[in-house]
Amino acid sequence: MRMPEAMGRWALVTGASSGLGIEFARQLAFQGVNLVLTARREAPMQELAAALRSRHGIEVVVEALDLGQASAAETLEGRLAERAITPDILVNNAGFGVSDGFLDQDPARLRAMLNLNVVSLTELTYRFGRAMAARGHGRILLVASMAAYMPTPRLAAYGASKAFILSLGEALNVELAGKVGVTVLSPGLMHTGFAEAAGYTAPEAAASTALAPSEVARIGLKALIEGRPSVVAGRMNRTMALATRLMSRHQQAKMILSMAG
Repeated sequence: MRMPEAMGRWALVTGASSGLGIEFARQLAFQGVNLVLTARREAPMQELAAALRSRHGIEVVVEALDLGQASAAETLEGRLAERAITPDILVNNAGFGVSDGFLDQDPARLRAMLNLNVVSLTELTYRFGRAMAARGHGRILLVASMAAYMPTPRLAAYGASKAFILSLGEALNVELAGKVGVTVLSPGLMHTGFAEAAGYTAPEAAASTALAPSEVARIGLKALIEGRPSVVAGRMNRTMALATRLMSRHQQAKMILSMAG
């Protein structure tokens, strides 16, 4: 499904140096959308930008920035204003996880995760969403996780950060209706290197549900175009998300911990 009037518009994709962020960029570029790519690592984004310019004839701007740092959202907004770029689409994809017993986690890394997953995402949504609302149009895709749907022992703070995103996005879908379309995408496991970076080993049963990032990006962008408040990527994941309504959250947490071994 193509995005209406996509040609010549600008999309800002965060976390665009790897994994799902690259796939969002590729699929938006295919539709003729100009791109702002932002993440910490500049080299892979420059490589991606060159490929997308050559293949699709679009404009691609690279802004290397650690969005987990204080005032990063304000800095990015200022840089784009200097370039006279006003994104019509925001893909809030940047994030990472930490895995282990909660009391065994490194507090600095825990804080960095919450700054990126919660604080930065919220501020980016506010700043660019406010500009979209003033113009009377725009779309925002927030990337949550299957972990948003249940308490997740050994991923406790990560799951809580994604539950925040799900709640925020579904509320804004209603609050900003008619001005800004807001959709939450909740992937399950993907082959992106996320688990390795988080130090997380997925249960064998869950590993079989892993989807390709390209498919997850397609599902998310389709839901964004359709104006859906939220979407879970993958049939098995959707079934699992629905099944959580049949158990108490305490039961869910015990089940997840037992699966984690």
